[in-house]
Amino acid sequence: MADFIPHTPSETREMLKEIGVDRLEDLLAPYPKDHVLPDLSDIPSGLTESSLIRRMQEMASRNKAGGSVPIFRGAGAYDHFIPQAVSPLVSRGEFLTAYTPYQPEVSQGLLQVIFEYQTTMANLYGMDLSNASVYDGATALAEACLVAHRQEGRSKILISEGVDPDIAKVVKTYVEGVGCSLNPIPLVSGKTRLQDVIAHLDDQTACFVGAIPTFWGTVEDFSGFADALHQNGSLLIFHANPHSLAVLRTPGSWGADLATGEGQPLGIPLSGGGPYLGILTAARPFMRKIPGRLVGKTLDREGRTAYVLTLQAREQHIRREKANSNICSNETLLSIQALVTLSLLGPEGFREAALGSMKNARKLRSRLLSIPGVSAVWEETPFFHEFILEMPMESRELSRLVLSEGFLSGLPLAGYPSPGGKNRMLWCATEMRTEEEIENLGRTIEKVLARHGGRKS
Repeated sequence: MADFIPHTPSETREMLKEIGVDRLEDLLAPYPKDHVLPDLSDIPSGLTESSLIRRMQEMASRNKAGGSVPIFRGAGAYDHFIPQAVSPLVSRGEFLTAYTPYQPEVSQGLLQVIFEYQTTMANLYGMDLSNASVYDGATALAEACLVAHRQEGRSKILISEGVDPDIAKVVKTYVEGVGCSLNPIPLVSGKTRLQDVIAHLDDQTACFVGAIPTFWGTVEDFSGFADALHQNGSLLIFHANPHSLAVLRTPGSWGADLATGEGQPLGIPLSGGGPYLGILTAARPFMRKIPGRLVGKTLDREGRTAYVLTLQAREQHIRREKANSNICSNETLLSIQALVTLSLLGPEGFREAALGSMKNARKLRSRLLSIPGVSAVWEETPFFHEFILEMPMESRELSRLVLSEGFLSGLPLAGYPSPGGKNRMLWCATEMRTEEEIENLGRTIEKVLARHGGRKS
């Protein structure tokens, strides 16, 4: 690898001196010490390539592959039906190896596909426009918050505790770098109260961020939020699961200025955390302010339909210092995969999948609540396809035992902020689950609890 490191030792020392540190390792000081470097102590030195591969395969075999067990966990990554035609279509060479189409005269096919993706996302989210996508849902939301900050130069961002806590951490990392603060708004019975948002509004409030649905599964009523925020000169932003928007009210219908989402539920398989797809949509006034690629539809000199990258002065390859963002590319292949999936499902098929998720989630909740010692959290609050239950046993231990019986349980919420708890789990059921799997899971949990006495920590 030394041949591929472009900086000489003297150049490295010069750069370190310029930024005021002595060693490269000093740059890692802000990170937790146990997360800086992975522990590879189990790997002996000097292995041959074949021996190393066998060793890594042995280690990987200890995991259970996503498709090998029924999945009752979501929390941002979901097991949805993916039509078999998706993979061969997106594997076509013109899609699989294509990069940003700077030359429209030789890229009309790819540009049209990106334009169709933008149109589909704008329609799905009820917004005026969409960019060509960014890296993932977390960075999409962070970029939307930066748009709000730049709009009026305000530095206070309100964010509902219904937003995924891990996504909120990414947003915090982004906005702190430009001097903004992230201010959480608590949930009450799984809902963000308008009165709590209003109480936090002032002349430095850039925006409020809500979730559709919340990370915890609940569905909220955002009536009055847009009016209150806009009267204060603040923006309304939503982070929405696109799968839910087949049946729930869209961000645009609530008066959102910007709306983002994680595109993984749209035909992207579970694959160890990525690559995923960042959806970023906006109202028309923000067309020139959002980051990322925008493909426009126009006419060429002969009057034929033509597609081109447009409004590129926003981007860093045109004006580096004044660009809206340092995001200069996007997840084009995955955006195409989402578009192909939605095209194959069609509007009715997409809606049927969302309704199937809701139906199965209610069957799952009912079955688990029939188990002695299991109780609901926020019992009266509506939910989409995820919900929290209090289990009669420490959640991580229960998850481990249930996995050994062949099921991936709900997400253990031990260590999560409220409404998390040691015995609480976030359960999910998509359209992929069957009545037989739900019943077998219920029986498995009953067997585990009977065997281990429903131990609480």
